[in-house]
Amino acid sequence: MNPYEASLTPSLPRQKTSGFAIASLVTGVTCIAPAAIVCGHIALSKIKASAGSLSGRGLAIAGTILGYVGLASYFFMLIPILFIGARAWKKGSDRAVCILAQRNIQQAVRSYQSTHALAPGAPLDMKAVMSSLPMQTFTMTCPAGGAFELSATIPPTGVLVVTCPHADDLGHMPMEHGTW
Repeated sequence: MNPYEASLTPSLPRQKTSGFAIASLVTGVTCIAPAAIVCGHIALSKIKASAGSLSGRGLAIAGTILGYVGLASYFFMLIPILFIGARAWKKGSDRAVCILAQRNIQQAVRSYQSTHALAPGAPLDMKAVMSSLPMQTFTMTCPAGGAFELSATIPPTGVLVVTCPHADDLGHMPMEHGTW
């Protein structure tokens, strides 16, 4: 081979690997899904626009795929967590509404007792109690299900007029009711 011929043949420019392609793959492997997806798409567009001067298309595709798989797994893990949280919120909400209903009924009975000068042990007529209160209605059921148990007589101070069927298993009983 002639030494002058070798210098006359054009050498191909050396391809450089896209930094975004490498970043996409690394963030995809380390489960940083949003970064992997963004870097992968940027790398693919830059590689396409480079007219062959950038390489790393396979790295960018792999990183993008790992990013989408990671993002999908985030959502699949998030769904059960949200259901567990919603269920816990519902239980807490039911307990709060139940205790509030018990308190309101207790206050209505105590108000009726005071207004009519009734002593503890007197017969309790809930229809009369309800009709004595303007614009107030009470539900006699627990939001978690089941009807309140109503005392037949006006109880002494500190004893509840109504009790919830879930007082023991779900904690639907006021903690501090000694002055009620």
